[in-house]
Amino acid sequence: MTVVIEMLFPEIANLHGDNSNIDYLAQSLGDVRIYRTGLNETPRFVSERVDLVYLGPMTESGQIKAIDRLTPHGSRIAELIDSGTHFLFTHNAMEVLGNRISNAEMNYDVPGLGIFDFTTTVNMFGRFTGKVMGTIDELPHAIVGYKSQFSMVSNAPNVAGFLTAERGIGRNRSTNVEGIRVNNFIGTSLIGPLLVMNPYFTESLLSSIDPTREPTLALRELAVAAYDARVRDFNDAARWSQAELLVT
Repeated sequence: MTVVIEMLFPEIANLHGDNSNIDYLAQSLGDVRIYRTGLNETPRFVSERVDLVYLGPMTESGQIKAIDRLTPHGSRIAELIDSGTHFLFTHNAMEVLGNRISNAEMNYDVPGLGIFDFTTTVNMFGRFTGKVMGTIDELPHAIVGYKSQFSMVSNAPNVAGFLTAERGIGRNRSTNVEGIRVNNFIGTSLIGPLLVMNPYFTESLLSSIDPTREPTLALRELAVAAYDARVRDFNDAARWSQAELLVT
């Protein structure tokens, strides 16, 4: 089958090179159609079949624009999540689906789409930068990535996480639960890009999106070699600073 991917708002959601997640999927899938939906366009997922909806990192003002454009389609997004459509929201993209985003320095407190029960606090003078290594239930291989963010997610005790951090932090400095995983919705603060850095996870995602064919990763040998080297690096405790770890 032709896999249909919709990239939302690439003119603003394009930081950290994370849109290479979709470039890598396209190279690996071959038979794929990618829609790049601009801010002033109606998302394809509203009325058409889309196999994966992607939203990447954006500035804080970009988050407000994304909330404004997606709010009319909130019930449709919730419906698609419930029905098992695949979503990948990276870095701060998942925050637009929470209850609120507050930023004291820039003096705003805006409602999100309210699809997930959590709040986001932005601290423009408190950027967190660090590594993360964690596990997910369906894979024996660790997930690795990086964080570079002004915001932290909290008040989400009933929202399932994407991964459990073995090193590094989760949604904030006091939890090892990172991101969101509800049905086939994946939201994570990790950048990297996630799919390029984690070939085994990407193969699992490809199999889930299209179970009818064996996943074939582009440049698999190189991707796995790079992953193995990174895992060796992340397994070295001397490579981690106290500032990257949970506050206990």
